[in-house]
Amino acid sequence: MIKLPDDLEQQWYTRPYYGTVKHNAKAVYQKYMGWYDGNPAYLDPIPPTESAKKFAEYMGDPDEVLKLAQRDFENGEYRWVAEITSVLVFADSNNTAARYLGADALEQLGYQSEAGTWRAAYLTGAQELRKGAPPELERVGARDILLAMEPYMAFDYLGIRLDSNTAQNINLKANINVIGDNSYVLTIKSGVLLYQVGAAAENADVTITLPRQAISLFLVPNLGEGNESEQLRQMNELVTIEGDKDAFFEIYKNLGEFDLGFNIIEH
Repeated sequence: MIKLPDDLEQQWYTRPYYGTVKHNAKAVYQKYMGWYDGNPAYLDPIPPTESAKKFAEYMGDPDEVLKLAQRDFENGEYRWVAEITSVLVFADSNNTAARYLGADALEQLGYQSEAGTWRAAYLTGAQELRKGAPPELERVGARDILLAMEPYMAFDYLGIRLDSNTAQNINLKANINVIGDNSYVLTIKSGVLLYQVGAAAENADVTITLPRQAISLFLVPNLGEGNESEQLRQMNELVTIEGDKDAFFEIYKNLGEFDLGFNIIEH
């Protein structure tokens, strides 16, 4: 229902080359009001794979559903076709006919999208339906990115990677002094990693002093070139550790990895 005034809609700087009015209006609404739309049926819905199987069961013969979807595709109802074929694919990822028709619909939506982000999403979905999920992506330049991070960013990243379930019994407080930058207190409790900037704890379990260039090597290991022994050698040269070293290194046993080849349109 939300539409820009005609004059604004014609300005190049308000055209939906990146976001769209629909997308951005929904984002603003959810920022202030949350995701819940007020319908209690959607307050705690069952997972998509389970609901898709129920929809498929209620709809009956998937071949008949596909005949109707093909008719709607020919009528240009691409949004609906993408939605109904998505249900069929979630119910049965081996339904090739549903995958290909869904891919065709997404492809048409991509061709019609002025927003580059929408076009990329539609075409990526179409590619996955035709060829499967992309392979694990190479972590290109990960060490260089980490070297460019401010220390607090590296701590944030470490907190994101920490597996809260496996690390819930770790109880650690560490002073980390980054030479030429600042001092930090790193705390892990109940599987949650927090840090304070410009602070020092008197009752810390371990105190670590290191130059900024060692942050990536020390906090997020095994992302650069070279084997583990070479990393350990560099750490011994650059990092000073006082106190319970083993307690701190328990962190590394509880770091999760990001799956960079995950599905976006099937279970």
